[in-house]
Amino acid sequence: METYRLKNIAILILLLLNIFLLMLLGYQYLQSKQTASDTAEQLRALFSDNQLTLDSSVDVMQKGLSPMRLTRNTTAEASMAAALLGDDWESVSQGGGIYSYASPAGELQFRSGGSFDGTGLSLPVDDAAAFARSFCETFSYKDIAIHTSGNTTTVTGTQYIAGVPIRYCGITMTFQGGYLIAVSGSHISLENGQLEDSDQLTCASALVRFLDYRSSAGIICSRITAVSCIYSLQGTSSSLRLAPLWLVETDTYNYLIDASSGEISRA
Repeated sequence: METYRLKNIAILILLLLNIFLLMLLGYQYLQSKQTASDTAEQLRALFSDNQLTLDSSVDVMQKGLSPMRLTRNTTAEASMAAALLGDDWESVSQGGGIYSYASPAGELQFRSGGSFDGTGLSLPVDDAAAFARSFCETFSYKDIAIHTSGNTTTVTGTQYIAGVPIRYCGITMTFQGGYLIAVSGSHISLENGQLEDSDQLTCASALVRFLDYRSSAGIICSRITAVSCIYSLQGTSSSLRLAPLWLVETDTYNYLIDASSGEISRA
């Protein structure tokens, strides 16, 4: 009987301990939510005092992105070459991180820095717009723009990774007379990518920095309509990385804030 009572007491203690821990976690969560709410309110008040409005849709507490080191993905390059050159293509290493892919339809070159290009191509296509859209969908290019002048069609797009646009990582395709005649751009893969552990500006910090920049640089704008964190492709052939940027959209121009250095520039 004594053992049974001791077991019940132990179970009761564990139960009370779990309840206490849950209450503590709940309190901490509510406290963090309240802190975030207070920070957002204070930031909006600061902007209002400086005659600058933050749209209600702007989430000043949104999470940013982490820098990432990238590695080359030759499998993805080969898949792109097959789509752009058709059947019977061959690859050759040119040295210096350059791979050439050739077929009867022409030749493409891919560099270790992510860029690629091909001129003098002659891949027949039935519908330039449909071909370009299909290719871009397959290889994660969005924001497609199609421009046709006479018998020439130019298509541009921006690569997205996990729903995030990559600045300086796009594609341009040129079609003429029913043929793909040129292509250039950049392409990256997150396969084997490594996140970097470094301090980055939060959204709130980036907005405060923009407010100071607006005053010192004499920027004319009265409303911030949207804020988002995007990536910029940076580096060389030997060191490729994605760097986070805060994109601040205003009622006049858009601005980019480097999340590492805080440097601000026009988008």
